[in-house]
Amino acid sequence: MTEPPHQSDPIDEDLALVQRLLARDEAAWTDFISRYDRLVQSRIATACRETGRNVGMIELIDEISAEVYTALTEFDMKILRSFAGGSRLSTWLSVIVRRLALRQISRLNRLPVNVDPELFQKLQVTDGDESADPERLQQIAQARVRLSPNDQLVLRLFYDESRSYEEIAELLKISVNTVGPKLDRARRRLKTVLERPPDG
Repeated sequence: MTEPPHQSDPIDEDLALVQRLLARDEAAWTDFISRYDRLVQSRIATACRETGRNVGMIELIDEISAEVYTALTEFDMKILRSFAGGSRLSTWLSVIVRRLALRQISRLNRLPVNVDPELFQKLQVTDGDESADPERLQQIAQARVRLSPNDQLVLRLFYDESRSYEEIAELLKISVNTVGPKLDRARRRLKTVLERPPDG
């Protein structure tokens, strides 16, 4: 009686592909793109929708996709080296791509849904924006420090880390429905601090 052909472990196959990528095997990159580009595009599209970036989404997805692939290969492929085979590569990649996409969306300094435009602009100026007024940036940084630790935390999670309401709720151990009001209160308090002198 003949034995059935041995089927390789999918995670072993994933690890082998990553090892080929780390060895800078050009064929491996072709395989990787062929297998996972649709997943990458899908996760970026989801991140765009989550943050309200529905206008010009095709161009935005292309732009973020390029940044994601750059991030995967820079610093001697540091991100890819972190894949340890604890899950399927597709599962791991979904998490990584979403995180990178949200970070890039944040850097693009575009307005999420239901956020005060003027305040968002004040909070979200990136380090690389040469048009930013350094004095104003310093005022914002000082104002945020003068808020309560809870207000600082919720603003940092939403603006600096581009966390979703669901993630913030989980991290703060509160219901999703209370995240919006909590953010609104923190924004109002920040606006108040910005409008009064440091000694006020």
